Amino acid sequence: MNFQNNFLRITVWVLTALLISSVILTTGRVIFLFQQIDVTMLGERYWDLCRALFVGLRYDLKVATIAFAPLYLLAIVVAAFPALFNFVKKCLLPYASIIFFLLTAFSIGNYYYYITFGNYFDVFVFGLFDDDTKAVLESAWSDYPIVFALLFTVTITVAASKLLHKVIASKRFLATKSWHWSMVSIAVFVAILVYVGLARGSFSTLPLKRYHANVSDYDVLNKATPNAFMALDWARGDYKEQTKFEPIGAELLTTQMNKVLGQPTPEYHTPTNEYLENNKPHIVMTLMEGFGSNVLLEDDAEKNDLLASLRQPFEDDFVFKRFLASTSATIDSMMMMLFHSSNPSISHSSVQKVVMPGSAVMPYKRAGYEVVYITPGNAMWRNLANYLPLQGFDKIVDENTLIRTFPEAKKYADTWGVPDEYAFKYAEKILNSSDKPLLIYILTVTNHSPFKAPESYQVKPVEVSERLNQLLGPLKEHGTALLSAYQYANDAFGQFITNIKGSPLANNTLIAGTGDHRMRYLDGTLANEFAINYAVPFYLYVPQKILQNVPFQYDSQRIGSHRDIFPTLYNFSLSDASYISLGGNNLLSTQSIESFGYNAQRVINEQGSYDVYQPEKLYPWADDQWHSEESAVDNPNPQQGKEYRKLQDYYLRWQVAQ
Repeated sequence: MNFQNNFLRITVWVLTALLISSVILTTGRVIFLFQQIDVTMLGERYWDLCRALFVGLRYDLKVATIAFAPLYLLAIVVAAFPALFNFVKKCLLPYASIIFFLLTAFSIGNYYYYITFGNYFDVFVFGLFDDDTKAVLESAWSDYPIVFALLFTVTITVAASKLLHKVIASKRFLATKSWHWSMVSIAVFVAILVYVGLARGSFSTLPLKRYHANVSDYDVLNKATPNAFMALDWARGDYKEQTKFEPIGAELLTTQMNKVLGQPTPEYHTPTNEYLENNKPHIVMTLMEGFGSNVLLEDDAEKNDLLASLRQPFEDDFVFKRFLASTSATIDSMMMMLFHSSNPSISHSSVQKVVMPGSAVMPYKRAGYEVVYITPGNAMWRNLANYLPLQGFDKIVDENTLIRTFPEAKKYADTWGVPDEYAFKYAEKILNSSDKPLLIYILTVTNHSPFKAPESYQVKPVEVSERLNQLLGPLKEHGTALLSAYQYANDAFGQFITNIKGSPLANNTLIAGTGDHRMRYLDGTLANEFAINYAVPFYLYVPQKILQNVPFQYDSQRIGSHRDIFPTLYNFSLSDASYISLGGNNLLSTQSIESFGYNAQRVINEQGSYDVYQPEKLYPWADDQWHSEESAVDNPNPQQGKEYRKLQDYYLRWQVAQ
């Protein structure tokens, strides 16, 4: 009976403490919203507000359960021993009082942090340690009502502690009869299982994560959703992840520029073009999740249709196959393509508020373009919702806006967001209604594990080959689902292209698309696929009217990588425009260009491909100029990749110091 009664009592006591903790945090959130929200903004956002409160409550329970976990688990362990259990009981109230105090104090601190910086606690809170600590504390004492906040915190702590004390002192939570040992075991198991679920913030496969805090396109709701402790945990992670950016001397940077680029600066110019000056086209650049050539290799129009609606554009327009993604991760490739950054954490690190001089969208901003980022996922992923506006993006559109614009999308929402097609529908919508040139940057999400094509999509025939099964290994049971999701993503992109080319927009819209990285779930060790393993296709549609007015030469065998995308787009959309590039080429240039494709782990050139970290061995191209010979030869230029990586590092360090 001792164990049974003590287990029941500690469970009730801890549940009460969790409830009180959640009330404290939720009340803080409601006060925050009451103080900061613009009621006129809630007209169409009632459900966004509900999501903010619901997701916020999940964060609150997560924090509270983790806070009380040590005491609860210890109490269960010693529940059969009265003396030890009574000791834990005596510790519970002071322990809980400390928790209540911290929850209240940090909620107040988070509110005033938002007032000052426009954000919940982020990496800059660590300025207390990195900057002049004394000056920071003096400023805090001067600017904030610390005494009042302290008194208020103590009042809440005392009230909450008294309430918990009443529950602890109650005799109502004692069993009237003894349970069978099996029932007690089941009760303990279920209690721990539920507790773990609350601590994860979810009872499903994926735990509650940072990006779940992005519940609306109204930013105040997003800022109010996480509590102070979740925000601090994210800030701590960002702080640990960030890199110390050592200043770089101008002479050292210039030397490296000359070595790699053959010129002292990364600045280039597009030719003067009267047609482009008077007819500024729209630009749509799509970064497609998992659009790797290592899967596209399986495409067969009859048996394994992986292109679907994208097949005709691939046949009609420009496609480069000997082309590498920047990296093997989405955020890494985005940061490298848009900001010439070899550090993927810049969007959520100590430099997240630094404007990058080399932003790829700035030439379009200077030319009068509106720059829009669209993703069917969540824009708070990697803090992009806050970071991209600083770098020249005028509008951020994510799943929240797409669901409000296309309500049916919510029915098909999955792990990573709504289906890709809704991002393309939104892009088409704003292209048709815009009265100024647009640069639209789209990041898709559907072709991502867990692989699943939307229920609304009719999958065309797919066939898992022996090769794919071999490369998937223990994941081979997911082969059909992987191919279906891959096909769907390409079909959505292809439908968008078809719609644009079948409308008046065909004459003034450039469309580009590439993969963010290889399909990572496939084994990448096949020697004859040494280059293909890190390759992604690059698709480009340029209207005929532009091709008639801009010299071009198309060679499908030209070698390139993500660094070449924007220089190519600049040359077919901007007249007499300066832009920054770390050696990117116009892939449709009438002049000869450098045959160099860069990935953080692979390099391809005219001779073949090699590993950046083992550059002495080069795998020559096979006869089809896509596969690789299985036997390596000595690499005649092993330093090329290393020197380019060094240039990226130097230029990033220079950018963040500006």
